[in-house]
Amino acid sequence: DNKVRIWNTDTNDCRELVGHEDYVQSIAYSHDGITLVSASLDRTCRLWNVANGSVLRIFRGATYGIWCVVFSLDGYTFATSGSDHVNRIWHVCTGSCLKEFRGTSVAENYLFGDALAYSPDGTVIACGCFTVSVWLNNGAMTTLKIGILDVSTGECVR
Repeated sequence: DNKVRIWNTDTNDCRELVGHEDYVQSIAYSHDGITLVSASLDRTCRLWNVANGSVLRIFRGATYGIWCVVFSLDGYTFATSGSDHVNRIWHVCTGSCLKEFRGTSVAENYLFGDALAYSPDGTVIACGCFTVSVWLNNGAMTTLKIGILDVSTGECVR
C-alpha cells in the first residue's frame, strides 16, 4: 500500500507516512532519530519528519526502483542502491545527488545493493548483491557478492 508505518510499542499506536506511489523497499532512521528516509520502487526517496509525519524533501534521479537506503553517520548524506544498478550518495539538506557509482567489477560489471552499510569512519560502503546463478527444480540458487566501495572515488576497493 506504499506507506511507511511507525509503531509506538508502548501505546500500540501507528502513524502512517503517505506519499510514495509504489512499494516502499527500505527505510533508515537518521542517527539522531529526528528524521527517516524511505526508498521506494517509485524511483524516489523521501525524507520524513518523524515527530509529525511530514515530508521534508523528495529525492529524484533514479531511473528504476530503489531497493536499499542507509544514512551516513554524520547524517548529512545517505546512500541508495536500486534496480538501475547505480549506487548513489544524496545530500540531505540540498536534495542533490552528490555521486553515482557504476560499473564495478564485483558482480558481473555492476554492483547494486540488496544491502548497504557505511563503515564506522564513513569512508567506504559495503554493498551486498544477490545474483541468480542456476535455476533448479525447487527454485533459484543464489550467490551473494559483496563489494566495498570508496565513498570519495566510487572505486571498488575489495
